[in-house]
Amino acid sequence: MRLAPMLSLLVLAVGCARHHAILGQVVDRNGKAIGRANVALTPGNVELITDDDGRFMIDYLRDAEGTRMKLGKRSEYTVEFFKVGYHPEKSTFYFKNGELTLAPVSLTEDTVRVTASDEPFDPGASPDRGQDAGGSYEGE
Repeated sequence: MRLAPMLSLLVLAVGCARHHAILGQVVDRNGKAIGRANVALTPGNVELITDDDGRFMIDYLRDAEGTRMKLGKRSEYTVEFFKVGYHPEKSTFYFKNGELTLAPVSLTEDTVRVTASDEPFDPGASPDRGQDAGGSYEGE
């Protein structure tokens, strides 16, 4: 007879200890993992970087002062994925509770087009190293 109340308490304790998290993976168009991609969640002020396998886990939010808070239940979030050399992607979803695993997010590589010029190149017309060309170098 005492087993039923104890079992009920155990089930309640396990239910209360449920982990709240948003999980996912960032891949390229071929399905290869993209490590060190940026992931930003709003609202919530959370930005993180994927691991070498392109995976991420968000299990907290930050308030305006930067203090960690629990992931909000029954809330709509937008997560943005970006990495240099790829087009950014954005996904909006509704988070209820527990763990939510997003479908793998595929980033597409940026395309760089190089075209030849018909005009001859004149090195003398280029700014010399003494002029400010928008960058600085150590030792100059």
